[in-house]
Amino acid sequence: MLNDNEKAEFEVFSLLTDVQNPMGSVTLSLLLKEKNLNISSATVGRMLVMFDHQGLTIRKGFRGRVLTDAGMKRFKELKGKQQLAELTSKFYESIDAESMDNLIEVLIARRGIEQESVRLAAVRATKEDLQNLKKLYSQQNKDAVNGIVSPEIDVQFHQAIGRASKNKVLLAAYDFIWQNGRFSPVMEYIRIAVGGTIAADHGKILDALLERNADKAVNCMTGHIDSLISDVKKYWRLSRKTGKDRTSA
Repeated sequence: MLNDNEKAEFEVFSLLTDVQNPMGSVTLSLLLKEKNLNISSATVGRMLVMFDHQGLTIRKGFRGRVLTDAGMKRFKELKGKQQLAELTSKFYESIDAESMDNLIEVLIARRGIEQESVRLAAVRATKEDLQNLKKLYSQQNKDAVNGIVSPEIDVQFHQAIGRASKNKVLLAAYDFIWQNGRFSPVMEYIRIAVGGTIAADHGKILDALLERNADKAVNCMTGHIDSLISDVKKYWRLSRKTGKDRTSA
């Protein structure tokens, strides 16, 4: 969770990133008020001076400041921290008293569906299907490197495999079992908590599909889902060990 100072810092960086033009303290203060952050132009001015000293912003004459590469890196760090806090909240909203057992059962069911989907995709995927999968993986991997969580890309990647299988029933079954992506933020939270990464697994699956190797694709998908199950069990053990077992929302 971002503290008050980090929230203000994040919003200032966000504005500088969105506009991509130099902005001064008066303009930033007015825009912050639109975001329900009542910060005076004088306070914003002091923040900008501090950012300058930290190498996060640089002054462009009388036009205002822009972010430096270091400032952009700091912005991404704050964004990742904020997203993790949001995932934590969604996690506890999404899980009921039987959460872990239910989630494992869902993953087991999903494993069977996606083993067949990826096997068919290895044979039936068009060049456009594979290009789309490469694009999704590239974005997810980029997000992972920058510390950005992207559960929506996880859903899109698996849905793309379902479409590439050319079997509408399997795609519909995935969406039904995974409740149209409802569990993806949960898994992102768990994997971050136990130090795992979904993007790495997706890279192996993509390589197998590009090779048109159905057996390898099935093995990679099986390993991916098994690792998710393992992460859920690991999180469960850690949660109970630390006395923070919050499996009921």
